[in-house]
Amino acid sequence: MINQNRVALFFGTVAALVHVVWSVLVAGGWAQGFVDWIMARHFVTGGYTVGAFDFGGSVFLVALTFVIGCIDGYILATLWNWIVGKKK
Repeated sequence: MINQNRVALFFGTVAALVHVVWSVLVAGGWAQGFVDWIMARHFVTGGYTVGAFDFGGSVFLVALTFVIGCIDGYILATLWNWIVGKKK
């Protein structure tokens, strides 16, 4: 059995950190170049424009992804325990 709370915190933290990095890219003015580069790797051209940095929006994004990551991690750990627990 795995600890659901620890898995939830792990998933939430990873999701939040990814979005902290994204916020830094936007704030530094590097995000548009990164998006253009990633889209080109996927054979996609045009259509995406990165907006201006908004600190409040960034904090909300990081907090929201932390919560969603925690929920996802908790659900996945619960399913894991349920499936693996039935095999024993």
